[in-house]
Amino acid sequence: MRLQDAPIPVPDAGEVVVRVRVALTCGTDLKTYRRGHAKLPFGLFGHEGAGEVVAVGDGVSHLQVGQRVTWLPTAPCGACPLCQRGRPNLCRRLFDAVVLGTYAEYLRINARVAAQHVFQLQGLSDLQGAFVEPLACVIHAWRQLEPLPGKRVCIVGTGAMGYLHLMEAQARGCETVVVGRRAERLELARALGAQHTIQASDDADWQAQALRLTDGGADVVVEATGAKAIWELAPNLAAPGGKVLLYSGLAKGETVSVLAERWHYDELTILGSFHFTTQDAHTALERLRHGQLPVERLITGVYPLREIVAVFEQLDQGAGIKYAIVPD
Repeated sequence: MRLQDAPIPVPDAGEVVVRVRVALTCGTDLKTYRRGHAKLPFGLFGHEGAGEVVAVGDGVSHLQVGQRVTWLPTAPCGACPLCQRGRPNLCRRLFDAVVLGTYAEYLRINARVAAQHVFQLQGLSDLQGAFVEPLACVIHAWRQLEPLPGKRVCIVGTGAMGYLHLMEAQARGCETVVVGRRAERLELARALGAQHTIQASDDADWQAQALRLTDGGADVVVEATGAKAIWELAPNLAAPGGKVLLYSGLAKGETVSVLAERWHYDELTILGSFHFTTQDAHTALERLRHGQLPVERLITGVYPLREIVAVFEQLDQGAGIKYAIVPD
């Protein structure tokens, strides 16, 4: 990864240019940095941010220069079969027009995204606004889980997304068990409301602890690690009739094995969840405006754009949860 100079972008018809005020690091960017990504190009980095509109192209009337905004990196085409069936997050042309490159001073937002997924930030700070995209993904995942089979939830993983799942579980009145390897991460989980925490190890004792704390299994198990081993053992933590959310993606081409006996005879529901819809983004905005979610506590540090390479080196070594990047 390196920084390079580029001209300030000029919007074409339907497009918008924003001056970035803050950008957030994300596990998706880190995975792409480490090994590439199944859907995203290995090119410009950064897709969570907030900023100020500095230019609009011809035909843009719903946004004006000077407005503070956040945005989502994609928008559905509206015409493919999945869009027509009401599954816009699975649009087959979703990544034909993706907005990447938030680690920058200025960002051009293409016409498709500008028309659907740029949102004004009344009542929100720039930092809160930058959380709309990851929070929308979590809200979409929990809509996939509805109706909840019960209120006991086990979340495996203490990265930023694991904490956002914890916040969503708390907002829904669930009793939560959070599993992670680092004591300081589990301390934060408790501060955010987790009723129980378990420090994972390489043996199976932590799994037995999780089963004891949930009276034999959680109603909902959320995998938030992006590790194949956790994908495979997550169903073992679920109660009969429970639901298992495999949230964090694995490498392209990866396969997993699940114990068929439990899946079948205990009638488990095993779910994937991908991306967000416009509805999810509006829900995220409302949640943040009402101060229900202390997302600022997930920021490990604030760094200038010129230190972005060093920030990713820290993330690659497992240091920090989420960093805010502020252009110089």
